Amino acid sequence: MVSVRLGSISRLQVGRLVVLAGLVSLAGCAVKTDEVLELQRDNRELHRQLRQAKETISAQHETLSRRDEQISSLLELGPGRRLAELFVVEKIKLSRYTGGFNPDKTGGDDGVRVYVIPQDEGGRTVTAAGSVEIDVFDLAQKEESLLMSYSFTAAQAKEHWQGGGLANHYSFTCLWKDALPTGNEITIRVKFVDYLTGRIFTATKQCSVRNPSAE
Repeated sequence: MVSVRLGSISRLQVGRLVVLAGLVSLAGCAVKTDEVLELQRDNRELHRQLRQAKETISAQHETLSRRDEQISSLLELGPGRRLAELFVVEKIKLSRYTGGFNPDKTGGDDGVRVYVIPQDEGGRTVTAAGSVEIDVFDLAQKEESLLMSYSFTAAQAKEHWQGGGLANHYSFTCLWKDALPTGNEITIRVKFVDYLTGRIFTATKQCSVRNPSAE
């Protein structure tokens, strides 16, 4: 009677052990599945980074190849030959419209408007970058003939360039400052520093103005 009961208890314990072993096995599978998924994610990320690195290297190779071609072309032409064949500034001219500025057409002039035209050796207008200095003189004044000065950097002068159609020039409006002309004639001198060659060009023009001091 006792032996039968012990046998029953042993079978119950064995069943519990089997169930427990099954649960442990399932838990182990779940852990292994998470590890596999994480490894797969890492693998995909590494492949993405590798593909991106290959694309970057390919783009850099193309850039270097273009630069090599450019360097070869520049060496073949040579600096002297290139500059000689460019349209470069050889002189500047002040337009015939340079003179008194009076937008409201009443009373005397408010200042002067200066039109600067960079030209090549053939007299053709050249779109050229450079700094500009403008001095306005009243030569009738013996002691202090300089009436005013204006200076423009290349970046500032660029904003005053007018191109298209018949208008291809720099246009600067210079209003009177403290001093005013005593007569109806002034002298305008312009200095232009070409940023391509570093050369300095000057032009001078006598202009008529409506004397503001006579009002």
